[in-house]
Amino acid sequence: MILLGALSGFFIVPMNAILQHRGATLLSAGASVAGQNFNQNLAVLSMLGAYALLLTTNLPVGIIVVFGVFICLMMDVACHAAPYTQ
Repeated sequence: MILLGALSGFFIVPMNAILQHRGATLLSAGASVAGQNFNQNLAVLSMLGAYALLLTTNLPVGIIVVFGVFICLMMDVACHAAPYTQ
């Protein structure tokens, strides 16, 4: 769990820095980070609900892992499809 938390921090901190830098042109830097935090918390609560639902219905919890792999693959496809802009 400690390793997972550290790796998450290595992902989230640079993402927040990019959002503050790029978000300053569209919104304020704080508003862009607040939007990201809202979406992250919504995703965490959704996955917690999905986990609880899987436990109560005795379905295999590995479905969440498959969903996570699917999301990672779709993010990779989206990152490679989008043009790079500075």
